[in-house]
Amino acid sequence: MKHRIRHHVNPLGILTQHRFAGFGDTKDIIVDIGAYKGEFVAALLERFPQYNYIVMEVRARVAQRLKERFADHDNVAVFDGDGTRNFHTVVKPCQDAGAFVREIYINFPDPWLKKRHKKRRIITQRFLQDTAQWIDPRTTWIFQTDQKSVFDDTVEILQTLGYAYERFTAPPYGITTDWEDAQTARGATIYRLRFWVGVPDHIPTRRSVVTRLGDAAVGAMASIMIRVLYYFRADDGH
Repeated sequence: MKHRIRHHVNPLGILTQHRFAGFGDTKDIIVDIGAYKGEFVAALLERFPQYNYIVMEVRARVAQRLKERFADHDNVAVFDGDGTRNFHTVVKPCQDAGAFVREIYINFPDPWLKKRHKKRRIITQRFLQDTAQWIDPRTTWIFQTDQKSVFDDTVEILQTLGYAYERFTAPPYGITTDWEDAQTARGATIYRLRFWVGVPDHIPTRRSVVTRLGDAAVGAMASIMIRVLYYFRADDGH
C-alpha cells in the first residue's frame, strides 16, 4: 500500500528526540535542515566527499528514504523529526568533539505564511539566540527561499539580533534543488542569504560594504574578522 506523504507537517507537533555522539572523527560537517529528497546533499557529497553530513527531515517516511539513499555513505547521518528541536543534541556533540560545523543549509523551507504559524518556521529569533550560545561563530548559515515575505522576515530577525549577513545571487557551488529548478522555470525569483549567528553586524561581511571585491575576497575578509572575534571570545572565557 502506498502511503501519502504530507507536504506540510507541523514540526512543533513532532516530539521525536535524537541524540548523536558524532561520526567518530573530527572532519568538517555540513548540515542540511529540511533535506526532502536529498538531491542537494547528494550533489554536495559528490563534490566534497571529505566532509561529514548531518541531514534532517521532519517527515519520518521521507527521512527513511534518505537513510536508504545514503546507506552506503558512513559520513552521512539522517535524522527525522523537528530539526530545531534536535539541532542542539545532534550537532553540538560533534562540535564538542572537535569537528567544525562548516555550513548549515536551510533550503526552501515550508513558509508558514499565516501569522499564527510563523512559530513553526525553522528560523526564529529564539532558535538563533539559543544556538548562538554554543555554535562556532565561524559557521556559515545559508538560507534560500522563493517566498519574499519569508526572506524579509528572516532579514528582520537577523537585524533585530544584530547578526552579520549578506545577500547573494548565484546558487551555492552552482548546486540547485529540484524545487528551485521548478520555481525558476516558471519565472520565480530566488532569495538567498548567508549569515553568521552571534557575529555582530558591523563585521564587514555584507556585499554593500565590499561590493567591488569578488566573492573570494568577501569570504576571506569575513573569515579573518570572524576568527578575530572568535579568538577574543575564547580569551574571555565565553
